[in-house]
Amino acid sequence: LILGVAVQKSGLLQRVSLLVLKVFPATFKGQTFALLTAGTIIAPFIPSVTAKSVIMAPLSKGISEAMGFPQKSRGASGLFGAFWIGFVCTGVSFLSASLFNYLIKGMVPKEVAAQFTWMQWFLAALPWTIVLFIASFIALQLLYKPKEKASLPPGYATEELKKLGPWKREEKIVLVVMCLALVCWMLERTLNIPAVIVALLAVCIFVLTNVLTIPDLRAKVPWDMMIFYGGLLGIAIVFPSLKIDKWLGGLVTPYIAPLVSNPYLFIAALAICIYIVRTAIISLTATLTLFMLMIIPVASAAGYNPWVIGIVTYASMWVWHLLYQNGLYIPAFYAVEGLVEQKQMAKLSVAYMIISILGFWACIPVWQFMGLIK
Repeated sequence: LILGVAVQKSGLLQRVSLLVLKVFPATFKGQTFALLTAGTIIAPFIPSVTAKSVIMAPLSKGISEAMGFPQKSRGASGLFGAFWIGFVCTGVSFLSASLFNYLIKGMVPKEVAAQFTWMQWFLAALPWTIVLFIASFIALQLLYKPKEKASLPPGYATEELKKLGPWKREEKIVLVVMCLALVCWMLERTLNIPAVIVALLAVCIFVLTNVLTIPDLRAKVPWDMMIFYGGLLGIAIVFPSLKIDKWLGGLVTPYIAPLVSNPYLFIAALAICIYIVRTAIISLTATLTLFMLMIIPVASAAGYNPWVIGIVTYASMWVWHLLYQNGLYIPAFYAVEGLVEQKQMAKLSVAYMIISILGFWACIPVWQFMGLIK
């Protein structure tokens, strides 16, 4: 969380995004691909999905206006959708890309959590990430490609970069430190340096170099969220001690047991169940906690690594076909001030549901090879 504050404050997020956009063609197809790419590149550097969604949503609006797309048009919707998939939905792909990933690690048994380093997480989620990227790009073209030809004005990204001015000292420090931290996270087992130590050292560097000040740490870090997640991790300890998790598992066993022998059927059924439940359970955190506590006992007995249940639950709860059901989608939707209509974006949510299941089906052979499904 503190590292995310440093990246936000420095302005590095916007600069890197514009540098990526500059590389790709100025057409609708090129810019949707660019937004997907920029979001995927930036995802592992900031664990706050809310920050990424609110800060970067206006970028899609700026590109849409520069390309001349009217509000609530197909083109505008496609660019917003590309931003959402690239910057937000890829939070599943990297351990350091979302706070929910750390919540998953905290709720599984210690030996399972120790198994999933940054690199192990990345490799296990890679097939899903590839399917998401490719299939989402295709879906954006099919659902939102404008009938009229449109492109960005020549030098759009260059002009926006000029508005940011030359590289600031803070941006350079944040870029170097975050790149080094990411390398250390990737090589955690090789270097034998725990990821938490790397993060703390990065925070110390930011404080010593005045990238972050004491007032920043007091006002900009969501300490209340940290305390809340700490309480949730306590539930993961208390429930097994009181056998509540086994009791919950017993309630769903009659419905799940016939499916667990077929991982393709089981994962699809789990995802669809979460899609349905999300219309009633609005809290993302409650959904993740409830399903992990209920499903893990049954699935673990059938040979599924608890991490598999956590990652499938996380990706599946991320739907937004109804505006009220995703508390992190709402700020992004309103941050673009009427750029899109909810009924337009609901189509992409349905596409995401299908794509996510296909992505997990692609993961199953890899998970079986890695011993995550026996």
